[in-house]
Amino acid sequence: MSKAQDKKPVQPQGKQQAPPPPPPAPPKPKAFDPDEYVTGIHVSRDEVLEVKAAFDLFDHDGSGTIDPNELKAAFEELGFKGEAKFIYQVLAEVDSDNSGQIEFAEFLKLATAKVTDRASRDQVEKVFSIYDWNKEGRITWDELKRVAQDLGEDMTDEQIQIMFKRADRDDDGFVTLEDFYNIVTHKVYWD
Repeated sequence: MSKAQDKKPVQPQGKQQAPPPPPPAPPKPKAFDPDEYVTGIHVSRDEVLEVKAAFDLFDHDGSGTIDPNELKAAFEELGFKGEAKFIYQVLAEVDSDNSGQIEFAEFLKLATAKVTDRASRDQVEKVFSIYDWNKEGRITWDELKRVAQDLGEDMTDEQIQIMFKRADRDDDGFVTLEDFYNIVTHKVYWD
């Protein structure tokens, strides 16, 4: 080997090797397009935008999803006790893809179900009026017991009392139409 081949190239003094280029920036999240959500659910673009504004209030970290902690905080801000069991019951009902979070499409489905559920509410009102024998706009404990019996439910008085207490949200001793609707549509979350 010759001496010229043994020598390693020498970098000129004062010049250092350039640092490697920075990694590429992550792709920017896709901009929200309300028109993607208008088809198939029969809501207007403006309604989608209103629901998105509400969604963003719950999505504190701007991640595009509502996680259990954000859901709990939202309920507490609304004055509800944010117990973990309740939060996870709500999450299980709304989280159709079982991701553990509520994405906008799931939130929109929940929000618009209330808007388009009028026929169901009318049906519940008809059933309520059948069992409101006194036509006072409220069902007593005795009337609720008859409802359970008429529906073929094999329930003890104690079980009916527990159901009645849970349904009677304002603790006035009666189940109102609103209370009854919440029972029938499972909008009351049982312990």
